[in-house]
Amino acid sequence: MSDLESQGQKLEDVRLDDPPSGWVRTADLLAALSLAADLSVGLPAEHAVRSCYIGMHIADRLGISAEQRATLFYAELLMDAGCTAWSSQFAQAIMGDEIPARRDFFYFIDAGKPLDVLGWLQQYLASGAPAHVRARRLLDFALHGKEQVREALRNTAEVAGCFALRLGMAKAVQATLWSVFEQWDGSGPNGTSGEQVLVTSRIVYATNLLEAFHSAGGRAAAIELAEGRRGKSFDPVVVDAFLSLAQEAAFWDDLELDSVWATVLLMEPQTPYRFLPQDKLEDVGLAFADFADLKSFYTVGHSRRVGDCAEAIARRMSLPEDEVANVRLAALMHDVGIAAVPSFVLHKPRERLTPVEWEALRLHPYHGERILSRVPVLAPVVPLVAAHHERVDGHGYYRGLSGSEIPLGARIIAVADRFDDLVNKTPEHAAREPEEALVLMRSEVPSGLFGHAVDALSESVPADQPATRGRGRVGPDDRPAGLTAREVEILRLLTTGQSRREMAARLYLSEHTVRHHLEHIYTKIDVSTRVAATLFAVEHNLL
Repeated sequence: MSDLESQGQKLEDVRLDDPPSGWVRTADLLAALSLAADLSVGLPAEHAVRSCYIGMHIADRLGISAEQRATLFYAELLMDAGCTAWSSQFAQAIMGDEIPARRDFFYFIDAGKPLDVLGWLQQYLASGAPAHVRARRLLDFALHGKEQVREALRNTAEVAGCFALRLGMAKAVQATLWSVFEQWDGSGPNGTSGEQVLVTSRIVYATNLLEAFHSAGGRAAAIELAEGRRGKSFDPVVVDAFLSLAQEAAFWDDLELDSVWATVLLMEPQTPYRFLPQDKLEDVGLAFADFADLKSFYTVGHSRRVGDCAEAIARRMSLPEDEVANVRLAALMHDVGIAAVPSFVLHKPRERLTPVEWEALRLHPYHGERILSRVPVLAPVVPLVAAHHERVDGHGYYRGLSGSEIPLGARIIAVADRFDDLVNKTPEHAAREPEEALVLMRSEVPSGLFGHAVDALSESVPADQPATRGRGRVGPDDRPAGLTAREVEILRLLTTGQSRREMAARLYLSEHTVRHHLEHIYTKIDVSTRVAATLFAVEHNLL
């Protein structure tokens, strides 16, 4: 039994409305992450929470075991935790805003109906591109679209499971998330069908879609979907339980409250996973960091580096230890609101953004504030996240604060964020050397950046070299899981979104050799998808 399980076991027999001293309510953290995921998939806030409400009522109606109910509760909240995993690839494939495109493809069209798919392609695939480019994209989708969709779902499911592991969830939750896109008729990404699919996965898959249809079209739309997919993608038993519930006015009344979270919180089963030790917040911060950074190839590992850099600055400035901890945690979570910004926008140089795209980017601190405000223990962190793009002269965003109106921690994070931006490749520029970045930042001190924090950074860079990426080789003692130097090199390229063909050309290898290396890498690090391999590289500081 893990330390977390043994600590949690002491609380298992005590029903508490609030976490005991030194503990955090896990569901609050999962609800915040689920809200970020709702924004990333383009669905109304609390989609996952309402799905959980439906799922727990179905579980009651089916009489599943207490252990399965606990698994279902957490899996419902984490079902889209991997949704940023394939955002960059999807945006590249359609050459446009992937958020509405992905929402409509996975929720509101029937992929088994050619006319539905054709309509989707006409609306979203390379919609602003020249005719010959659209033609190429259409041909590529015709040839490879089905497998690309399967790969996207596998990556999403495996990464959700990785986050469940990070947050201390039981293995049954991870297993449920791995199978969350499997369908009753076997048409899911792994081809598992019928009762071979975990009952918890069958419930989560159905409630995910039923809630989306209810939010978009009301009760009748959800009922029609359930009846139409009974025995096809949906388990007939799950559908029958839902249709039985749908006859009860009270079921709908609670679901349709402005916020159903208080109701769902009361549904949480008694389990050792209900509370998380407060000293595990670092792990939570890292999970939120990676969730946000997977939105773009350019930002993989960004929030972790900003967290390290901001902590180094705070220590150089001799901040009290509790403030240093808050600055680090806020820095790890500072970009969680990026979930609401399309990857397509993140891949564009800022000077090419449209006014609408710039407004979406400008509001990401607002969304971060909104997401993290759900968690009471994060109250000291929220103002720092909300203000990390404010400028000393008042020309920052999203509130336009100036000078001392900006919390000190936010001013520190702004410096760390700017430094990491400059020393890494972005859509606007190539990576700069640290000293060159510091010269540029000093010129920004009178108006944009906080001078004392820049001075502290300047003092720490020679000794600590924070926030640099991909500078130097990883020695044998630093290579985990028995990876070779060549395998680390290939893993690094994989994190940038390059195809096997592109990696082969870069390394002067055959595509077959690269494929062979990737198979070995996946086996050694015990993953099965590209994005899970990317998370491994980030976790083990291989970038």
